[in-house]
Amino acid sequence: MKPLRLAITALLLAAGLAHAGLEDDGLPVLLVASPRLEDGNFARTVVAVAFPQDGGAMGVILNRGSGLSLGELLGDQVAAVSGRPDPVGLGGPVTPEGMLFLFRADSHPVRALPLVADWYLSGDGALFDNLAALSADEARERVRYFVGYSGWAEGQLDQEVERGDWLVLPLEAAVLLDADADSLWSRMVARTRARSAALKPSAVP
Repeated sequence: MKPLRLAITALLLAAGLAHAGLEDDGLPVLLVASPRLEDGNFARTVVAVAFPQDGGAMGVILNRGSGLSLGELLGDQVAAVSGRPDPVGLGGPVTPEGMLFLFRADSHPVRALPLVADWYLSGDGALFDNLAALSADEARERVRYFVGYSGWAEGQLDQEVERGDWLVLPLEAAVLLDADADSLWSRMVARTRARSAALKPSAVP
């Protein structure tokens, strides 16, 4: 359980500054890997990204599974999740031994990053214990689990966005629970192209 309880500290301290425009806004976004991006860590990924006040851009990949359930991964350490079928995603290459979770809450928990609507991101052990007490049916609509996270060193994300590695969309709550991970990337690429076309000035006759 030690990685669980230390994960939130790693999240807030390990990442660097993000693309200046995105960080200035401070609003969570959805990063969609450009079709040209060949980095094995992020090719064809969709990443929910937040901007902590005391850290840089960080988030989790939404469309990569680990092939493990929560029960298989932690059932021998946490009795409450023994046998639980909740899928565990691969959040990114940073701190792969730590667990993070996207979850819904009625109010902003102290040790969590706000994302969109009533959704938050955390790796805090006490919050995990509370979420582990949910029934499998409740958890299906209120929480997603991940190992590892995605983070950027100072200026790195800025450079990646500028050179076209990432397409950027507003973060919507529906995407966080999207069940069709296999097609999520292609659908989000199509959405960015549609938005880009809609923003182009109409041709003058």
